Amino acid sequence: RSRQRVAPQSTSHGIQHIIRLFASRLFLVSFATTRNSSTTSRFILTRNMTSRSIEKVVPATQGHITRLIGTVDMEGKGTNHPLAEVDPFILLDYGSISKNDMPPFGAHPHRGHSVVTIILQGKVKSWDSFSNQEETMSAPGSYWVDAGSGLFHDEKSVIDDENDPNQHFKLFQLWVGVREADRKKPPRVQKQEDLPREDLMDADNKVVGKIVHHVGPQTKIETPHPIHVAHVRQSKNSTYHHDLDPTHGGFIVHMSGKPSFGGTIPMNDMDVLVLKKGGRRLEITTNEQSDAEYLVCSGELNKEHWVKKLVASGAIIAASEEEAKELAPKVEAMSAAGKQEGGSFAPFGV
Repeated sequence: RSRQRVAPQSTSHGIQHIIRLFASRLFLVSFATTRNSSTTSRFILTRNMTSRSIEKVVPATQGHITRLIGTVDMEGKGTNHPLAEVDPFILLDYGSISKNDMPPFGAHPHRGHSVVTIILQGKVKSWDSFSNQEETMSAPGSYWVDAGSGLFHDEKSVIDDENDPNQHFKLFQLWVGVREADRKKPPRVQKQEDLPREDLMDADNKVVGKIVHHVGPQTKIETPHPIHVAHVRQSKNSTYHHDLDPTHGGFIVHMSGKPSFGGTIPMNDMDVLVLKKGGRRLEITTNEQSDAEYLVCSGELNKEHWVKKLVASGAIIAASEEEAKELAPKVEAMSAAGKQEGGSFAPFGV
């Protein structure tokens, strides 16, 4: 009987001790959180560094060119789109061109931002007023322009047989915001066709696809601020973890398949998935039925105010509306002069 009475008391005492110990630790955590905000920041950062998730999904705006990021300019001109920017990225278009010598814009200006043409398929003929040279590039390739204080450029498809879909020109054009100091610099043009390609590896070191780096430390292209752009093809029934800087902004463009990005499954091709802040890895899982294709873009935040003004079939980026209005007539005049017979598109450097 004595042992029968003592045993329940001992068990009860042990449970009470555990409860008190647990409660005291909860108090200490609460106390530390209240007294030391840095402790809380480190704790949250440790949790967030393990994974990254999606903040929102934005469908594309369809037209002659598919608009993915970027909206109307300061005067309401241009393509109205619900996703105005994803810092540091201020515009993204997708195009699939089946005709030779297109689009028909001709030489047009850029000022105050960086522009990269991501060549997915086919060939493009490019020209710019800074180098005053024409060159044909093939996929996969990257044509990077730091517009700086201003230049004109032109790009046109090169398609020998328009009936051959494999020759059609497929591309993304991405505009990257820069800081005010970068807008005062001379233009710079960089091109690369021999882009780094790597096997996509899962956690078991198994090849589950391919990744092509279009911009980033793996490439020869030097950017004003850290940027990474990668085109990924991932096999069905696989999981891949894409590494990201937790302080960078970015997004995914879902191109095909039915993958899950950090637990979010987009409904449509060309949906843009904006990344939440924080987290070093994004988990991407494909289903058993289909491979997946997507574009991953991330970069250092600018956190600077800017405005866009469309002018002469191109655009200028400025720090204020007043500055943009002052620059626009100069750019219009230079564009008109360059289009005259015997005219010259010199870097306008406004």
